Amino acid sequence: MTRRTLQRSDLNGRLRALVLTLMLLAAACAGGGEVGDGAGAGAAGGSEPAGGSEETGSESAGSEGGAAAEGEPLRIGMATTLSGSIALFGVANENGAQLAVDQLNESGGVLGRPLELIVRDDQAAPEEGAAIARDLIISEEVDMLLGPVSSGVALAITEVSAERKVPFIVHTSNTEALMVEEFQPYMVSVVPNTGMEARAQGVDLADSEFTRWATIAPDYEFGQAQTGTFVETLTAENPDVEIVEQQFPELGETDYQPFITSLLSAEPEAVYSPLFAGDLVTFTRQAANFGFFDQTEFTALYETDALTELGDEVDLSGIRAYSRCPFTIDTPQMAEFVEAYRAANDSVPSDWACMAYDAVMLWAQVVEENGDADPDQFVETVEGFDFTSLRGETSIREVDHQASVPSYIGELQFDDELGFYVYENLQTVPAEEIWLEESEVMERRG
Repeated sequence: MTRRTLQRSDLNGRLRALVLTLMLLAAACAGGGEVGDGAGAGAAGGSEPAGGSEETGSESAGSEGGAAAEGEPLRIGMATTLSGSIALFGVANENGAQLAVDQLNESGGVLGRPLELIVRDDQAAPEEGAAIARDLIISEEVDMLLGPVSSGVALAITEVSAERKVPFIVHTSNTEALMVEEFQPYMVSVVPNTGMEARAQGVDLADSEFTRWATIAPDYEFGQAQTGTFVETLTAENPDVEIVEQQFPELGETDYQPFITSLLSAEPEAVYSPLFAGDLVTFTRQAANFGFFDQTEFTALYETDALTELGDEVDLSGIRAYSRCPFTIDTPQMAEFVEAYRAANDSVPSDWACMAYDAVMLWAQVVEENGDADPDQFVETVEGFDFTSLRGETSIREVDHQASVPSYIGELQFDDELGFYVYENLQTVPAEEIWLEESEVMERRG
């Protein structure tokens, strides 16, 4: 074991101990929160983000977990979607990142300095996201960027990150292009990318009894990329598979009737969908009215915020679903995080809160190890960096800065206490089985 690995292990241990102490203190002070009716916003409704506005800032330096942070704050800028049909994800992004910032501040900050989180609504528009990222860097002088929800926005922001040489950690948007064709060294991903997610589903479902498949996905970078890889993987693994219909509604679609009708007319045995957030909620409600779930098997990106919003409106019992970081993951870190998140937000965390939390903690650990927030030092250290995420032991691959995080598959079952469907019989597909080989990454980069 190298000296650097020993130092990193010691640092991880100290940070985990501090965070555990803070979680227990927060839970004790709050007396344990009850789960609220929903954690979303926008078209699907729900609670407001912690800051309650399109742009929020937070700076706190408590002393219960360590010496009070002092001096000029280190600033974290987040561009995420806080309005429209996918605002469910943006609200969760803010809440997860804010919890990490609060805990770090209460433990003495990073490098002894307080952290400040500045959040702005990118409206799921690439031009807006790029403009926000540029302003956060130039006007707010942020030390790193977080977000966004949309992969299209992420592709715009990564150009700004490269141009200004500011670290950019993606935790929700996940187009594989960020790690391959559009890769730049200041970008890091703590979310399984579209290729990883789609390959996990394609390989698993190729062994099913179904050979007549249809797909429905949002018509932009994420939906097109993930569906393309899913179909490619599924048909390669099982040559008997036939794709009988594909639908690509616009992001934010409100009337799914023609898409549902077209799908059912093709008589598929099963339908795959990476619809998400408010779009998946709307589709599920409208599809139920057509008896869709009685006529075909359906598998989709059902995550906690969408499931919370749906409650018990639609019978989803036994549906096979996939997710990126469900709160039912069985690790000590996740159990501690869920307790602290519930105390702070009166709800259980969604995938998007969990991964935003991981992103902040990863950056903080790298900066602490470096003893400096210098962006070039960040790039050098993050390559091959090992850290303990909410999902367990994780490392950042040098070739593409992709975290070695798995994809999750499970069965939906109703939880009477929570009042919505949750994942049971969780299956983990390791990153090493679903990410591109390093040679493939380099070949695609040309």
